[in-house]
Amino acid sequence: MSQKTSTLEKDLKQVSSSATVTEGRLGHYDVKAKLDMSPDLCILLGFSLPMLFWKITPVMPLYIIAVARVISSHLTMTLHYIFCDKDNYNNKLEQTQLRRERKDYLVGIIIHMWTQIPLQLIFPGMFFTSASVIKACAINTLLSHIFLVEPLYYFAHRWLHVPKQMKAMHAHHHLSINTLPSTSLVQNFFEHFIYIGTFGPAFLFPFFLGGYQHWVVIGAYLVLFDLINAFGHMNIRIRSSLFTSKWSPLTYLFYTPEFHLGHHAYFRANYALFMPLWDLMLGSYREYKKPDSNLLPAKQQDFVFIGHCGGLGHLLTCPEVSVYNVYDKWMRTTLPLSIEFLLVHLCNVVYGLFCKYYSVSRYLINGSKIGRIIVILKSPIDYIYPQRHKAVNDAILRLIKDENKRCGTRYFGLGNLNKMKKLNDGGVQISEMVKADPDLRDKKIRVWTGDHMTAASIYNQIIDIPDCKELFYIGANGKIGTAVCDLITKNHPDMKICIFSKYEKMKHSRIRYTSDLNEILRYKYVIVGKLLSGKRYSETFRRAKENAITTNTRFLLDYTVPFLPINTKTYFPEIQHIPIGLLKVNSSSFLRGHFDVCMSHDQDHIYPCHAGCVMYANEGRETDETGDLDLKEVEERWRKAVSYGFQNRIIDYRCK
Repeated sequence: MSQKTSTLEKDLKQVSSSATVTEGRLGHYDVKAKLDMSPDLCILLGFSLPMLFWKITPVMPLYIIAVARVISSHLTMTLHYIFCDKDNYNNKLEQTQLRRERKDYLVGIIIHMWTQIPLQLIFPGMFFTSASVIKACAINTLLSHIFLVEPLYYFAHRWLHVPKQMKAMHAHHHLSINTLPSTSLVQNFFEHFIYIGTFGPAFLFPFFLGGYQHWVVIGAYLVLFDLINAFGHMNIRIRSSLFTSKWSPLTYLFYTPEFHLGHHAYFRANYALFMPLWDLMLGSYREYKKPDSNLLPAKQQDFVFIGHCGGLGHLLTCPEVSVYNVYDKWMRTTLPLSIEFLLVHLCNVVYGLFCKYYSVSRYLINGSKIGRIIVILKSPIDYIYPQRHKAVNDAILRLIKDENKRCGTRYFGLGNLNKMKKLNDGGVQISEMVKADPDLRDKKIRVWTGDHMTAASIYNQIIDIPDCKELFYIGANGKIGTAVCDLITKNHPDMKICIFSKYEKMKHSRIRYTSDLNEILRYKYVIVGKLLSGKRYSETFRRAKENAITTNTRFLLDYTVPFLPINTKTYFPEIQHIPIGLLKVNSSSFLRGHFDVCMSHDQDHIYPCHAGCVMYANEGRETDETGDLDLKEVEERWRKAVSYGFQNRIIDYRCK
C-alpha cells in the first residue's frame, strides 16, 4: 500500500470522528447549498416536479417506485433501531452523522426518478409492455445483475478508492464509520451518476437484448437492491455456517453485514457489492469480525425515568418514526394547540391498544447500572384537566409496579409533567401511593424528582452571568424558582430580583414583585421558568417598538420544558432567547448510550432533573426526593454533578 493511500485512510478516520470538519473538505459538492435552498425544500421540489411531465409520459410508475423505496428504507431503519440499536448502549446514534445523512439519503431516489423520465420518453418499451413478460424480465434482470452489475460494481468501487476519486467523491460515504441501514443511500451527488451507469445494465441489457422490459420489474429490483444494500450496513453479526463455511455456496454468493462493515473499517478491502466471490478471486478479501458488545444482561434495569408526551412535535422525535429526528427540537405545527393535543391523545389511544407504555433506549450508568426512560401513555390533555389527574397518577403507579415485577427495578424518577404541584404535589402523592400499595410497600421503591439538581443548575447558570446585579424572573414562585431566589439572596447580597407575579410569595428587601410584563424591558437578563403565551411577549415587544421605548433586554434565559421559541426577532432582533437548565455530559464513562434522544436537545446533553435522578441511582440513595427543596442539598448536588462530569451550557454574554 502506498504512503499516499495510507495517509488518506488515516485522514478519513480522523474526519469521521470529528464533528467540526465540514464535508466540503472532502470534496462533497453540496448542490442544495449551491441552490441556496433548505435540504427539505430541495427534496420536496425534486420529488414533486416530475408531475409536470404527466402529459407526455406516465408519471405514476415513477411515484410508485419512489414511494415504495422511501417506505421500505424507513421501515428498515425502524426495525434496525428496534432490534439492533435500541438497547445497545455501545452503538450510539451520532448527531453529526444523522444531520449529514438526513440531507442526502433521499437524493439518489430522486435522481433515479429524473433519470427515468427521459428513458421512458426514448425507450417506452423498456417500461410499458405486456404484464405477461414480467416473469421473463425478472429472470433476465437477475442474471444481468449477477453477471454484469456485480463485476462492474467491484471495479468501479475500486476506482472510487483511488486517492483522487476518494477525496473528490467517495469519502463522503466513508464519513460514516458506524453505519446505519440508510448509510447505503448516502453518496456524493456526482457519485450517484456513476452508480446509475453501474447498476443500469441490470435492466438495460435485458431490454436491448430481448426488446422488452417492465417498470414493475425495475421498481422491484430497485426496492430489493435498497433492502439488500441496507442489510450490508446494519450493525449485526451473522455467524451461521451457511455464510462462513468454505463449503457453503452462500459464503461466495451473498455477503453478510460484517463483510461490508469490514470495508468501512479497512477502506482497502471487501469492495464487492453483494457477492464476496469477487474479492476472494482478486485477493482483496479481508475478514472482519464485529467486536462483542459486552452488554449487561437484557433484563437488568436499575433505574427508570418516567417520561411523558410533550405534544405532536415530541412524537415526531421518536426514533421509530425516523432515527433522523431523535435530536430535533419539538416543533409546533400550525394547528391550534387544542387540535394538536387531541391528535396526540388519539395517537396514545391507538398505541395503547398494542403496548402499555412507550419504552425508550436503555443506557449505562457508571459502567454498572442500567437506566431507561419509559413514557406513560398520557397526552397533554390528561395533565391539563384536573379530573384526569387521578388516571395519570394511577398510570405512574402501575408502571412502577410492572417494572418492579418485570426487572426488579427499585429506583424511579419523575419527568417534568409527572411531578407537577397540582398533579401530585411534586411527587409526594406518588411516594405515598407506593408506600400504601400492598404489592410495593415492602419492595424498597424509591421515588425522585431530581428537582434539587434542576435548582442547582439554574442557580449556577445565573451566578455565572458576568456583572449581573439585577434580573427579571418569570415563574419564580414555583419550587425551583423559590430555591434559586433563596440561594441568590443568601449568597449574593448585591443582586436584586424583580418577579413577574401578582402573588407575593417571598418577602425580602432585594425582591420585588410586578404584574406588569412591560417591566421586562428594563432588565438586560430575564429568567423564564414558566410558560407564558407567545402573544403576551409579542404584544409587549410590539408596543415598545411602536412607542419607541428603549429596551435594555438582551437575554431571555429559559428553562421551561418543552422549550418553545419566543419571537423576539420581529421587533428586537438583538434579544437572544436561549434555553438553560440543560447539562452537557462530558464523561462517557459515567453515562453511555441513548439517554438523550426524544428530549428536544442536542446529543450528550441531559435535563438536570433527569441527571439528578441518574446520580441518585448511581449513589444508591435509599430515601425519596419529593416535595420541598433543601438549600444545602441543592448546593451539594452541584458539587457532585461537577465531579461526575456535568456542566451548564456555556453562553456568550457579549451583546450582538
